[in-house]
Amino acid sequence: MAFRWPDVSVVIPHYNDTEALERVVAAVRAQDYAGEVEIIVADDGSTEPPAIEGVRVVRQEDKGFRAAAARNLGADAARGEVLAFLDADTVPEPGYLSAVVPHIVGDARAVVVGARRTGAEDTEPQWLIDAWSATANLRDADHSSWRYIISAVLTCSREFFDAVGGFDGTLVGYGGEDWEFGFRAWNAGASFVHEPAAVAHHAEEDFGQRYDDPAAATAVKNAESLALARRVTHPLARPDGVIFDTFDMQVEVPDLDGEGVRELVIAEWLKVGAYVRVAEVPALFANDPRVGTDEVEARVNIAVGAGWAPQNMDALLAVEYVLSPDGTVVRTRRAAALGMEPATAHPEDIGLTPVAGPLQLERYFAGW
Repeated sequence: MAFRWPDVSVVIPHYNDTEALERVVAAVRAQDYAGEVEIIVADDGSTEPPAIEGVRVVRQEDKGFRAAAARNLGADAARGEVLAFLDADTVPEPGYLSAVVPHIVGDARAVVVGARRTGAEDTEPQWLIDAWSATANLRDADHSSWRYIISAVLTCSREFFDAVGGFDGTLVGYGGEDWEFGFRAWNAGASFVHEPAAVAHHAEEDFGQRYDDPAAATAVKNAESLALARRVTHPLARPDGVIFDTFDMQVEVPDLDGEGVRELVIAEWLKVGAYVRVAEVPALFANDPRVGTDEVEARVNIAVGAGWAPQNMDALLAVEYVLSPDGTVVRTRRAAALGMEPATAHPEDIGLTPVAGPLQLERYFAGW
C-alpha cells in the first residue's frame, strides 16, 4: 500500500500582531510538505480581526491572555488528521511539517516538539539543549519530561489530542498550558519526541531574557507556577506540605499487625503528599482530609500488602507497574492507559521500607 501523507491543520493563536502573523502564514505556505495543509488562525480577541486571504479565522472574546482556549478553538475548527500548533511569532523552516508528521504516522500517540530557536543568537535555550541531550531527544522521556513540551512548536494527531482533552481552556495568563497538556498527555500514554530537524525561528529572546525588571519577570513566572500547582499533581509542580484537593498518589493501607504500625505507615505516606485510603480512619487522622475511605483519582495508585512506608521517592516514582510477591501493587495511570503488564519486584527494590511493631508512637512523634 502506497504511503499517504495525512492532511495537516496548522493552528496559529494570535493577538494584535498581524505583521508577525503574516510571516508565519507565508512560511507555512512555503512548506515542502506533500500532503494537504490547512491554516487556521485562532484569534484571542484582537482589536481588529486578522484578514489574510485563504486563511480561516476563528475568534474568541478578549478576556485576558487565553492561548490555551484559543488553540482549542482552532483545533475544534480543524479538519486535518494532524494538528500542528505554531505561535504567531514562530516562523517554521520549509521542511518543518515534513520532519514532524512521519512521527505521527508511525505512532498516533506521538507528541512531537520541534526546535524553536530564539533571539539574536538564533539558538534554543540552554535548558532545552540540556534536556534533549539528557533524554536522547525525548526517546528516554520519563514521568518528569512534560516540562519539555513547548506548545509554540507542537504537533500531534487529532485523535490523541481529543483523547487527552485538548489544552486546559480555563488557564488565563502567560505560559503553563503546554506543560499542563504534556503532563496529561504523558499519563494518557503519549510518546514524546523532539525532532531537531523541525526548526522554527522566534525573533525575541527566550522568556528569561525578555524582561529588564527581574521582579516583573518573576511575577509572571510565579503566576504560572501557582496556576500549574493546582492542575499538575506531580511533585515537581507543587511545594511540600501544602494540601491540595487533587492528589498525585493514592495509597491503600490495610489493617496492619503490630501496635502503632498503621499510624506510622499512614503518617509517612502523608509526608510525601499522598492520599491514604483506609477501611476505617484511625482517630489520629480524623480531621485530616488526606485520609479517608473514598477512592480518589491519582496519577500513581499503590496498595501496600504489608507495613511498607516510602523511603526512596526517586525509585518509587520511576515505577510504572509492579506487582510484589506480598501483594503490594504500584501502578501509574500511564501504565493503565497503555495496558502494560506488571513487572515483579520486592517492595524494598522500588523505594519502600518495612515498618514492624510494636512501636512507641511517643518516640515517633518526638523524633527520638
